Amino acid sequence: MASYKYIFGPVPSRRLGRSLGVDIIPSKLCTYDCIYCEVGKTDKRGLARKEYYPTHEIVAEVKRAVAEFTDLDHITLSGSGEPTLHSGIGNIIRSIKEFTMIPIAVLTNGSLLPLPEVRQSLLEADVVSPSLDAVSEDVFQRIDRPHPKIHIAEVIEGIRLFRKEYKGKLWLEILFAQGVNDSDNELQKFKEVIESIQPDMIHLNTIVRPPAYPTAQPVSEERLQAIQKFFGDKAVIISTFSGTTHHQNTLPTVDTILSALERRPMTIEDLAQALHAPVDGLSVVLHHLVATKKLSMTSFNNEVFYRKRQIC
Repeated sequence: MASYKYIFGPVPSRRLGRSLGVDIIPSKLCTYDCIYCEVGKTDKRGLARKEYYPTHEIVAEVKRAVAEFTDLDHITLSGSGEPTLHSGIGNIIRSIKEFTMIPIAVLTNGSLLPLPEVRQSLLEADVVSPSLDAVSEDVFQRIDRPHPKIHIAEVIEGIRLFRKEYKGKLWLEILFAQGVNDSDNELQKFKEVIESIQPDMIHLNTIVRPPAYPTAQPVSEERLQAIQKFFGDKAVIISTFSGTTHHQNTLPTVDTILSALERRPMTIEDLAQALHAPVDGLSVVLHHLVATKKLSMTSFNNEVFYRKRQIC
């Protein structure tokens, strides 16, 4: 595997299949500091849009990666922060489309969609999935911890406007945290807002990896199923990746494993799917990397997650 600065994965995505991640924002620059974020706490919460990384370098890396990985389902702009903070995101999307037919997805928190230039920049993406974790301002403040200048009514209006302008697939994602945004009152308000947006799908999610703040806890499977029924036919619970894994007989290099675990924690099964590697061999390598303090281990929801240790 070649060395990349902006590319991570491919990763097994619960909704996008085998997804090549493209990280176009420095860690951890975001407009929110969500309590559930698997990437970690936001230490650079901001609103400034600029070319944080050179657009031409990002596009060149994607081109190399597409040549290396021949079984991709999506190219996904996401990563360590809010991707629409990159002022060149529209050029990145258009340039990638010049050399590949692989669908491009953008995972965004939707906070900048009130800006016309941001909505315009995403129009050529094949899938845009904005998150909407609350519709009441007090709940919004509790779960997403936004920049002080961001308010949920404006975010909702931005998503509505984008839906009217956008011809691709709009997948609205709602992540539920127990006791925070899952009350019956908030659910009723969610339903009214969703009907006004008219997304193609509603992806219901909960906390499945170690969160930024340990007080954030997942809702139960039963509660999520009840919410799905309440929202109707467009709502689906995001399940774990179920694609076929073609394991190789040889293990990936240590650098490849560390790169895969740099941006978000993964279980050994996640890693095996992402790297096409045998679980037994990976287990030995992961234990060695933990022992040599290159990886850390975290237990969450009765699963063990591995993550690259950050050098301070």
